[in-house]
Amino acid sequence: METEFFTTKRHRYTQARRYLRLPTDFVVHVRSNELRVNDRVNDISEAGIGVLTPRPLPPMTLVSMRLDLPHGVEAVEMLGRVMWATDHMMGIRFEQTDPRVTDLVYRIRQDFERI
Repeated sequence: METEFFTTKRHRYTQARRYLRLPTDFVVHVRSNELRVNDRVNDISEAGIGVLTPRPLPPMTLVSMRLDLPHGVEAVEMLGRVMWATDHMMGIRFEQTDPRVTDLVYRIRQDFERI
């Protein structure tokens, strides 16, 4: 009796993103029950931000944030949820939308497309 062997290929999973991440750099103040951090936003999209931090919070942590937006826009207070974390970075999904953030993303996208 002949035995068949099936092998499976290892897959490299990529994250399909609904929104394009755009590089940026501004201060974000993140507060949770456990910690308060002041770090830098590395990238932004309509759905969230990537934060450079030496103290990432655990995934699924609900946080309040104050985004010190560039271009003279007043600071925006928002709720977010940490979706992933590494040793030096965390991704935070916005739990609500704010037109000031949407406008900023639009302006950054326009600047980025001009390059």
